[in-house]
Amino acid sequence: MTALIETVYQETSKVLQELYSKRKRTLFFQKIMWVITGVFFILMLLPMVSVYIPSVEFDFLKPFMASNTNPYASLYPIVVLAVLLYPATYFFTSTFQKFKIKENETIVKMVKRLFPKVDFAQNTMAPTNEIISSKLFAWVKKDAPIYGYGHIQSKVNDTVINITDVGIIEADVSNKLSATLMHIPLLNMAVVLYQYVLKNIITNKTADNIQYTFRGMFCWLVYPKKLLGHTVVLTNNQKLKIERGLSSKFSEEQKVLLEDPRFTDQFIVYSTDQVEARYVLSTALMERITSLKEQFNQPILLSFHNQQMYLAVENSNGLFSFPSGKLDDIKIIEAMANDIETALHISESLKMG
Repeated sequence: MTALIETVYQETSKVLQELYSKRKRTLFFQKIMWVITGVFFILMLLPMVSVYIPSVEFDFLKPFMASNTNPYASLYPIVVLAVLLYPATYFFTSTFQKFKIKENETIVKMVKRLFPKVDFAQNTMAPTNEIISSKLFAWVKKDAPIYGYGHIQSKVNDTVINITDVGIIEADVSNKLSATLMHIPLLNMAVVLYQYVLKNIITNKTADNIQYTFRGMFCWLVYPKKLLGHTVVLTNNQKLKIERGLSSKFSEEQKVLLEDPRFTDQFIVYSTDQVEARYVLSTALMERITSLKEQFNQPILLSFHNQQMYLAVENSNGLFSFPSGKLDDIKIIEAMANDIETALHISESLKMG
């Protein structure tokens, strides 16, 4: 695999340099577009502030306030910004489309060269039913915005494995708080400014990869044992514990206390059946899951339900998108190849056959 990665890198090195230039151009127009949008929102917000807080004065706005001699003065800044916004949006859209087309073409070439025996498709439907069935995401619903960025299907040692790159926007605690604030005057404008303007200005990610609650790899394959309930293995952090506890969807779950300290330091387990959870998560399997996390070098989530095993690997850049920063680096290809190779052999790694 090392020699093949080196070959693929040599074949795509010039394209990666071109992609880096295209993305820099895209990010430049993205920031310009959102700066103009931000100024527009602020100008719309300031008159509202003066209504709700009369003691606050904005002296710099006086030349743009309507008067008897100039009744349209307040419209001038809005018109100027609207005029500027059109070309900024046009140039951003154009550069973004060119970048994404080239990125997708390059990803296809890399995957097919590195893994010629797999079936790989882009622009596929997100596996919404599988994501919901996995029980991995506390707040996700059927109508949640879920986006797919590519799908690999392969058969390894008689086991069919599905690997997708997904972006999920959950109605989690943070998003529910934002939705509540959207009903409060002034605060709703502040939320819009932060969520849709400021984030786009300060980020080094392209616009299609900013708002997700989860972005990364999602896999599923047949689990060889029949299960009556479900068992979920989550990264051991406070945010996931709080979200799991607050979600009414999983009120029947119980926290499972396990004896492997290396495993419990990194993971927290919930299940509808304590006995079944311990049956599934044998000492050997817990060791293999811990090793699997080290292989991915990213937070991972697993679940066992309805004779299926599900795996999610968090990756803020996505599996089939290039990361931020310089692209002309063999490590980028190594990372993608490692994630796909590890996922393809997950049944062997966890010895589920």
